[in-house]
Amino acid sequence: MESMFRLSNGQATAKRLKTDSEDYKVCANECIRLHLFDPSTSSSSWPPSGLTGSFKPEFTHQIFGDDEEIVGFKGLAVDIYFSQADFQAFVEIAFEDKAYGATDILSTLQEHFPGGLTSDKQQFLTVATTKQAGTPLQKLGSPLSIPEVRKGLSVTQANLAGGSQELKDLHERLQPFLLFFIDGASFLDADDPKWELLLATEHQAGRDVVVGFCTLYTFYAYPDTRRFRLSQILVLPPFQHKGIGAALLRAAYVMADKCNAVDVTFEDPTDTLQSLRDLIDLQRAMGCVWLQSAAEQVAAVWQTADPAAVVGTSGSLRTDSGTNKALADAQKQLRISQQQASTSLHMARRIWEAVLYAQPKVRTDAGLATLAQLVRRRIEGNSASVKKQAETKRVFDVAHQGFIMRKCRGKMPLLPGNGVPVAMENDEQTPEEAEQALTEALTARITSLDGQLAKLGILKR
Repeated sequence: MESMFRLSNGQATAKRLKTDSEDYKVCANECIRLHLFDPSTSSSSWPPSGLTGSFKPEFTHQIFGDDEEIVGFKGLAVDIYFSQADFQAFVEIAFEDKAYGATDILSTLQEHFPGGLTSDKQQFLTVATTKQAGTPLQKLGSPLSIPEVRKGLSVTQANLAGGSQELKDLHERLQPFLLFFIDGASFLDADDPKWELLLATEHQAGRDVVVGFCTLYTFYAYPDTRRFRLSQILVLPPFQHKGIGAALLRAAYVMADKCNAVDVTFEDPTDTLQSLRDLIDLQRAMGCVWLQSAAEQVAAVWQTADPAAVVGTSGSLRTDSGTNKALADAQKQLRISQQQASTSLHMARRIWEAVLYAQPKVRTDAGLATLAQLVRRRIEGNSASVKKQAETKRVFDVAHQGFIMRKCRGKMPLLPGNGVPVAMENDEQTPEEAEQALTEALTARITSLDGQLAKLGILKR
């Protein structure tokens, strides 16, 4: 068996081998392992015994390139340890063989660890041990009172620019996790006073540890309020599926409620994050007594009315002014932006569909037929809106520089200099295919509503 070289603060001798050999190419996602290290429970042995969790990254392309490959090594193992006390980081690199021209792993990683990454084990252990007695995490900001959060879990809010240096250092050391687990993530400017940080902490063995974090950017909203945009949210892998992501989202809403913010928007949410937001929005909506009353009134009408008489051609309900006011109030109280509610017809109507579906009278043959019409019109209206927006976008060639995309006013004829219209993926769909896609979307929506209401204990699976 070949010998194993270990690289910490030293260097191993490299062979004159071609780095393009397949034997000397390693997938970075497979050879890198991240470890959460608890210095208070670790013995003097190495690898340490006090590991809270070990896991692989999901992405490394922003560090090692689009192919996510490390070249010039055979039998490579890269272990990165984070102290849970303050997220100081140490990397240990081991391999069977190394070729000339190999990737400089240590330097490449250090470029993406703004809070520092050492290859000196003793230095790491010394710092990790002495940092255990730092400022309690909840005193780095203001604890928030979050509804329905399990015992031992807390969320603390702090303004990054106005926070202590200890807070800034902690956030800086947490940022590399974004590159490993959020596709296309980028570091933020901590000196911008508009950035807010939410720290999720859990009480373990007599002290608090960071289990997740979230950043929000604040914007001015006329005349005297604000709006929030949720930019990044991450729960560390060992603590996922424990309600921490939901706690961070609820904390964002608590912040919005405290300052009477206009809305809370999301920056490129994943499907998982969007589903979580749908669930929390529904839970908040179910707590609106007046909205429940409006839903009960509509459900009663649906028992006898023809679907076409209840659902308008635009997807809106043919209801009395009281119900329409309730929907407008719901949009405001649930922090749904005007753009989301009126342009995409996505958020407000999705919430309204779920509130209606929670009504027993709606879950009848007559009620479900009308709800299906409501969902159908929303989906059709959203598709038409997206297509209309795309029709105003044109692609223009730029000599020797590729192309640019511009939004143009009104429809433009296909003439030289007018650019090329942005193609729509569903333009080639036949009527039968379009109807089939719509039917599948309707089925998926009802299934989603069943799941959401079951999670809230309103329905049994």
